[in-house]
Amino acid sequence: MDEDIVADFTGRFFLKRTGDDVPSSGRIIMTRKRLVLATNDNRTTISLSRVVDVNVGSVPKHVRRFFDDTVTVGYEADGSVRSAVIESNSDTVTTFVAILFRCLLNDQRVSVSHPAKVGGRIRNTNVVEGKLRIKKRSIAVATKTGSFEIDVETVMDIKRTNKIGERSDRVTLAVKYIDTGSGLTKTSLLSPEKGKNVNLLARYLRLEFDELRDEVDQLELSNPEKRVLVSVHAAGGDIDFTNMLDGDPAYVTNVLNSVQRKELVVDGESGISLTPKGRIVVSQRIEDVNA
Repeated sequence: MDEDIVADFTGRFFLKRTGDDVPSSGRIIMTRKRLVLATNDNRTTISLSRVVDVNVGSVPKHVRRFFDDTVTVGYEADGSVRSAVIESNSDTVTTFVAILFRCLLNDQRVSVSHPAKVGGRIRNTNVVEGKLRIKKRSIAVATKTGSFEIDVETVMDIKRTNKIGERSDRVTLAVKYIDTGSGLTKTSLLSPEKGKNVNLLARYLRLEFDELRDEVDQLELSNPEKRVLVSVHAAGGDIDFTNMLDGDPAYVTNVLNSVQRKELVVDGESGISLTPKGRIVVSQRIEDVNA
């Protein structure tokens, strides 16, 4: 293979749809242009330009009993959409998926209106062309006039629409997020030039968002820590924590240090404020808190 290899690992994979077949063991090799699934006897090559979907952890029913940590790659072949289910250990699958999304989406052309809304108000923002870049838990778009980045941690909602600027025929993602600088809610519209990339970009954002939610779900928080987070959310950093927690200064310091170590609050110039992860915790668990 003349192209530079960006992933090469062993695992199992399944290509056929008949329920009697079993997975094959072999090598999974990927370049920036193609994915190769190879056994001792056969080799299947999938052009990345044909990939239309990437689904992590969801395995087709007829092969579900065979697999654990998986990624399913949907691709066009012979006029239909086929799927390749790939399995390896959890860390390998995670790394492979990250590289796969970068190969699929990096440098793809995208029309953007940024931001299209600020604090609920519609902005008359021009639609410009740019190039997309996929990063760890963020996406970036570079245009001729500048660039912007959206951190997955700040994303509140992702919706599909058919409207960007004056056009109503482009499938578009409306990404709602919190601007960490101003604290305002913003919505940006992103419309990849290729229609299939709308689905792939949405998959990437939701995958990263779900992983972040899983991390939040695994956090163990004491009632004092929860009360601190809800109070910061409600009143900002100007809070008498000693009075609120009914404790001595050393105890209060320990609680504050604990939520800082868990990356839930940050102590800045304007006082203590929630991090994006802290906002997720509050929105998910506020009903559990008796502040």
